[in-house]
Amino acid sequence: MRRFLLPLLLVLSIFLFSGIAFTQSEDTTVETDAAADSTISDSTAVEEDTAPVEVEPAPTPDTVVAGVEEAEEEAEEIEKAGIFSEMAQFFRSGGPAMWIILIFLAFGVAIVVERVIFLFGVADMKPEKFMGRIADFIRKGSIEGAIASCADKSAPLARIIEAALRNYRNTERDIQNAVDEMALAELPRLTARTGYLAMLANVSTMVGLLGTIFGLIAAFESVAAADPAEKSIMLANGISMAMSTTAFGLISAIPLLIAHSFLTAKTDNLIDDIDRYSVMVINMLAQARKEG
Repeated sequence: MRRFLLPLLLVLSIFLFSGIAFTQSEDTTVETDAAADSTISDSTAVEEDTAPVEVEPAPTPDTVVAGVEEAEEEAEEIEKAGIFSEMAQFFRSGGPAMWIILIFLAFGVAIVVERVIFLFGVADMKPEKFMGRIADFIRKGSIEGAIASCADKSAPLARIIEAALRNYRNTERDIQNAVDEMALAELPRLTARTGYLAMLANVSTMVGLLGTIFGLIAAFESVAAADPAEKSIMLANGISMAMSTTAFGLISAIPLLIAHSFLTAKTDNLIDDIDRYSVMVINMLAQARKEG
């Protein structure tokens, strides 16, 4: 199941960001609402001119409260639609470079989610409590009980400790070799894919700058060939495209760099725990053999 976790997260991230990118623009929504309001107002005016004057009953407190709640809900919906429309308009103004940065961001988000699940869920097993239980088994001479306690765990620390326990009757050198061999197999699970986050952040920034250069080139080329009345509009569109790509590149890069530092620190802590507790188990097994 875990092997399909990263591709699944990647697909979900791409669908999420693509859905935001394809949101209708705010101008279309505003124009539609304005047209609807105009139609309603016109029809209301006609009705007022043709219909006889009727005295409306005074609104009750419940009616006033309900009207206020409906107005607040409509205002919230308009505000949410405006935010998504602004995001979509910002994305479309950046041109093709925005799609490249979007793909890098989707990859980065998928890696971050997968790494958080593994490092903080699977690999983080509260080593103090776990090693206290292993130490009790070793002191009681129940090596099989300690092995069984490690066998039901999938964390790298548990597998490394299990390798040491299974070589209990061998020499201390053989136990150390078994620990080193298992560590070579398990430590890459802790560091896997984290390094890609820094690469994706740097490439996103570079693609944003490249999109800025292309946007400025397109702006100046269009201005040189445009009519005097259209030069300001084309120049503004080109500069908007240039600035949008740079902004989106930085928006993608900054969270990925923060996540990279955060996950790297967690990985280093887990590796330090493995080094410390593996040496502790080797010494405890050597002491148990001497006492035995």
